[in-house]
Amino acid sequence: MIAYGVDSPLILGVMEIGVFLSLMLFGVVAFQGYLYFRNCLADTVGLRVLVGSILIFELCHSVASCHVIYYFTVVLAGVPELQKPSNSYSLSSLPLFETLITSVVQGFFAYRIWILSSRIYISLICWGLGFLRLLGGMAMAAVAFLDVPLEPNYFHVQNTYGWVITSALNVGAVLDVLIAVSLCVYIPKLYTPYNLPRSEELIHRLVTFTIQTGLITSLTSVAVVIAFQTMKHNFIWLALYTFLANLYSNSLLVALNARPQNRVRVQGGPPKSWNVAPPRSPNLIIEITRTIVDDDRSVACQEQYLQVSEKTVCNKTSLDLV
Repeated sequence: MIAYGVDSPLILGVMEIGVFLSLMLFGVVAFQGYLYFRNCLADTVGLRVLVGSILIFELCHSVASCHVIYYFTVVLAGVPELQKPSNSYSLSSLPLFETLITSVVQGFFAYRIWILSSRIYISLICWGLGFLRLLGGMAMAAVAFLDVPLEPNYFHVQNTYGWVITSALNVGAVLDVLIAVSLCVYIPKLYTPYNLPRSEELIHRLVTFTIQTGLITSLTSVAVVIAFQTMKHNFIWLALYTFLANLYSNSLLVALNARPQNRVRVQGGPPKSWNVAPPRSPNLIIEITRTIVDDDRSVACQEQYLQVSEKTVCNKTSLDLV
């Protein structure tokens, strides 16, 4: 039996901090969603539905988080300390919405790898790991829901099904690293100084952003695992887990909202790092044919211009996702 109740700083106190940070990040997600639907009207219906589903899941996640605090501070007010349950249905729903958000975001970035690389095998590995992460998250939610009628049972889920929580979060961290490394490898191959101006600056921005977002989500997942393994009988790990979903949502929406600015950058002039103009592409061919006919009656001049446009390496779909 634990030596402290639910109202202690290590349970309810840290949970309130986690929910507070989650709501702050939800505000950022909502603003990013507003920017997306205002500036990215040309996107496909599927992509807009994906973003809309992320926003709905985020809203449900935030409502459930707020109800957790309401339940423990208002509904359970007056209940003897050691008789208060440490679980509720709203708390059990957090893994459900977090798993849905994480799976959608990781699935999108795996699709992005496929488009950028034109190779599906890495994306298949990512989708396979994402499916395992989805199963692990759903298992977390299932055992948590089944545990609610058994409360108070003094952290029975953490003691009995801790391996489910650890496995799901470890798979998610590995998948985040794999996605970040793959994008950092294939994004520089998409652009060269010969097909898009100012590509050097854009490559640097995209790679830096990919590393930062991949590290944030993977390190947060690892931090949740470490906190869970070392402190199962408090809610420090759960406080970190509460705003993990918001980090995934923000990484997706920021990546999508950065595309208009990226397109403006690649359409600008050459970067300062170029000392000379890039050489003419060998794919550019200009053929001029001049024919003059003089039959003492009239003079006709005919000019024919045939220009083969320079081929670009990147296709429209790749640019839409970058």
